[in-house]
Amino acid sequence: MASNAAKQIPLEELQVSQPQVKSTPERAPRQVPMPDKVGWSKFEKALVTVCGVMLTFMMISLVSTKIAVTNAQHKLQNVNTQITKVNSQNTSSKQVIGELTSQQHLEQVAQKYGLTISNSNIRNVNK
Repeated sequence: MASNAAKQIPLEELQVSQPQVKSTPERAPRQVPMPDKVGWSKFEKALVTVCGVMLTFMMISLVSTKIAVTNAQHKLQNVNTQITKVNSQNTSSKQVIGELTSQQHLEQVAQKYGLTISNSNIRNVNK
């Protein structure tokens, strides 16, 4: 018999084995550690308190200043109204004075009391 130089391999060994899939263990999602909360120092607390008090004081003073300005404007408006009234009264008085010191009125008064007017004796004084 002729010898075959090839080595005879049993059939079981010839079967192609499926490659083993390496199973990777499932990893849990990485947890990022939360930073620890840092407390406020005494200086920071004092600073926040002082700033809060100052802010409150400024708001209150702003409101009170606006109220004072509004009151002053009302008073100014009242004074301006009074000034306008007095000016109109002065104008009316000047008109009455002008009518009473007119030549025609003086002649009427003189005739009423039986007097005569001499123009040479009349003197007009104006401010």
